[in-house]
Amino acid sequence: MNNIFLRQLPIWLAACTMLSCAKQSSPPGTASLTLFNAVPGSSPSLVTNFSDTAGPITWYNSALKLTYGGWTTSYQQGSYSGKQPLAIYHIPDTGAHSTPLFNLMLDLPAGTIHTLFLTGTMSVPDTLFTTDMPPYHPASDSSMGLRFVNLSSGSTPVSINITGGANGSEVNSLPYKGITGYKNYPATAAVVHYKFEFRDAATGDSLTSYDITNINTAPAVPNTRRYRNLTLALIGLRGDPVSPQKAILIDSYTSY
Repeated sequence: MNNIFLRQLPIWLAACTMLSCAKQSSPPGTASLTLFNAVPGSSPSLVTNFSDTAGPITWYNSALKLTYGGWTTSYQQGSYSGKQPLAIYHIPDTGAHSTPLFNLMLDLPAGTIHTLFLTGTMSVPDTLFTTDMPPYHPASDSSMGLRFVNLSSGSTPVSINITGGANGSEVNSLPYKGITGYKNYPATAAVVHYKFEFRDAATGDSLTSYDITNINTAPAVPNTRRYRNLTLALIGLRGDPVSPQKAILIDSYTSY
């Protein structure tokens, strides 16, 4: 009897191992994708189709909409992790015979973080796709992460400085579709705001500015920047009265 048991023991162990692996199998994971619309003239909005790049959006009223200067972050699960088709239409061009403004295949491995910047123009659309590694801000470090991106189609390189600082003291020269890494800035109670100025890198001419506020911890002004990672984007067209150059703050990632 003991011999029979010993002969069958490897079989039982193999079966138990397979059952254990089956029980421990997990979903393929998730990937984070932030979409940002910086295409001038794309009002009222762009709509997304993640299911079939060749098909129309039948119910576009309930589809994900991207207004100009707006963004959204989604955590894609299951089949959305890995190779992901994405077609983006301009309302009202969402019918069966409409051609998407963007027709893309994104690489979204599980466990990764990405941003898709939609830029260019309506006649010549363009994209900037990034794999992001936002820094972690421990509770003992009252800071925020900030990066800069130039999405102003056709623009010359720009420089960036904080008001009172030398031209280009934060970023010396950022070309169209150029993006910096994250830099940590103090976000303590002593810091009220940061005002960033965008200039023509060659001439020093002022283009636009952006004031990042809500940094201090006064009761009336809660700190909404600490431990966060932000992107400050230059969008619009230089000299265009309809879509002039301006800066937009994208608030994407929390590290606590």
